[in-house]
Amino acid sequence: MGENGNEKAGASSYSDVNDPRAVISRSKFLTGATVGLGGLLGVAIAVPAIGYVLGPSFVSEKWYWTNFGPADSDQFKEGEYQPVVFERGELGELDRRVAFVRRDGAEEFTIISNTCMHLGCPVQFKATNFACPCHGGQYDTEGIRTAGPPNRPLNRFEYKVENGNLYVGRPFATKEVDGKVVMTDQFKLPGSPTTGLLSWLYPTP
Repeated sequence: MGENGNEKAGASSYSDVNDPRAVISRSKFLTGATVGLGGLLGVAIAVPAIGYVLGPSFVSEKWYWTNFGPADSDQFKEGEYQPVVFERGELGELDRRVAFVRRDGAEEFTIISNTCMHLGCPVQFKATNFACPCHGGQYDTEGIRTAGPPNRPLNRFEYKVENGNLYVGRPFATKEVDGKVVMTDQFKLPGSPTTGLLSWLYPTP
């Protein structure tokens, strides 16, 4: 009876809410439940964020080469920028863009986007520089930022000369290297840096 009595006493001790062993047991359970719930919430938050950052890398963009006409046209003057309004894709006027085209040689061109790299306002070319009327962004003739809030040079369009015609393709982000503009192989939205640690934190759309 002594042994049975001890077993009964031991069994009943865990049902006693004031017993220290019961308190420790509940504490472990609540801790485990809290950690597990926190982990689930973390996954629920992290998965959409990761998908937002990495998702665009797996989505291809529809784009088209746009014919700007004869590459030797008088419209394209050597050393001078000429604005060209054109439509891309299937949206017609809803996808109308402006490019500044400068001839640098027989089949060599510099084609700069008119989108300011601060907040996306349209820039204007004024004889010796590009200027944004919205927030005072200033760029030199190569599109390198000289003043104001933009954080990088103006985007540039890829191009090719085929059968005597100038074709313009996709715009790409640029960066300044030793005072010169270098096109990257990515498109970045205004305000998104192309160099340094922050360039990895801004997704490529």
